[in-house]
Amino acid sequence: MIEKLVLTVLIVLTTLTLVACAPRTTTTILSPEEGADYAAEVDDIVENMLNGLSQNDWAMYSRDFHKKLLAEMEENFQQEYDETVGVIGAYQSKTLDHVEIRGRQRVTIYHAVFEKNPDVTISVFFGINDPDYQIQGYGTNYK
Repeated sequence: MIEKLVLTVLIVLTTLTLVACAPRTTTTILSPEEGADYAAEVDDIVENMLNGLSQNDWAMYSRDFHKKLLAEMEENFQQEYDETVGVIGAYQSKTLDHVEIRGRQRVTIYHAVFEKNPDVTISVFFGINDPDYQIQGYGTNYK
């Protein structure tokens, strides 16, 4: 009985220690001017990715992917196409909402219009110190 109590206390203490030591990611929203300047640097890259996905063109879609994302997405491309373009249609346009710094990444967030859904949010992740602006990840959110 006491052994179980001691084990439980140790587990709780270990968990609390790990939580206290875990890295914290803060989010900082860039000013509209700074965000627009950064977005101007990556606009062609994001546009190319979205058009490549809409056209089911792997080479275009993945042109600016970081090598880790490239390896991950290559085998899932057709599924990504089917689950995105098959549901919300082809990409039509985007408008910058804002740019955030999240930990070691800059995230450009856009409102996008797709053929079947005019209300899609696109978040594209770039390394904060990457001069090549390689896409490290992205997400879509729609209803």
